[in-house]
Amino acid sequence: MKTGCSPRPWAAVLDDRDDIDAVIACVRASLEADIKHTQREFLESVEPGELDTDPVGAASVLAFASLQTVEAALSDYRSNALERLGRTAEAEAEARRAFRTEQNRRWFRHNPNGAEAIATATKAADTARERTAKYLLTTRLEQLRARTGQVPAAPWTGRLPEIAARPLDIDTAGGLIA
Repeated sequence: MKTGCSPRPWAAVLDDRDDIDAVIACVRASLEADIKHTQREFLESVEPGELDTDPVGAASVLAFASLQTVEAALSDYRSNALERLGRTAEAEAEARRAFRTEQNRRWFRHNPNGAEAIATATKAADTARERTAKYLLTTRLEQLRARTGQVPAAPWTGRLPEIAARPLDIDTAGGLIA
């Protein structure tokens, strides 16, 4: 993730609209710069005049490269956020609870500090920490959407029945029947 805005572009005070707007502007500028860089690399890699023969294909390749750049950045931002949220007090407390719970299971009571008990408890703690980080990210994104007025996109499973129920117009239906 390349950002030149601040050392913490992912951290916004959710009660401060100016801070949220600054982070959004920072991320947007970073994405635009990354997209331009990716497009420039593509344009430099083709032979002169090659794009003139298929302008639609060239536009498609540029659009796809832009999409991949944004998807990679999204993955980076998400991973970074989950990593940082996994180190919060809430996530650490949940990890400690899971560790103690696993260590106190009946089959480990005879040796709660044995290698197998520690390994199992550590795995449970890591799972709890990750689950808590995901919950915190989801919660904070919902808060951010509410404060910025964004409406989350409805999942396809919710939209498909509505789309399938639409009647086809005569031109489309005739093409499908023929």
